[in-house]
Amino acid sequence: MDMIRKQTYITVEQDRRLKEAAGRYQTTEAEVLRRALDGWLSGDSAHAGLDPFAGLIGFVDGPAEVDHDDIYR
Repeated sequence: MDMIRKQTYITVEQDRRLKEAAGRYQTTEAEVLRRALDGWLSGDSAHAGLDPFAGLIGFVDGPAEVDHDDIYR
């Protein structure tokens, strides 16, 4: 596989988490980055960690708490 060298900046927190992930998966930091980039580019994890319904909060006026069992009564 041909490789092209890229250089970028990451935050201190990203660096800490990257090192942790590389250790957990027993691979290199570069491989973790390649896998993450592949997932993001394919759309598989572009929104990983985000609540898919977060954009709907406040979309509908109504009570903040709903008795969801009421739907089935």
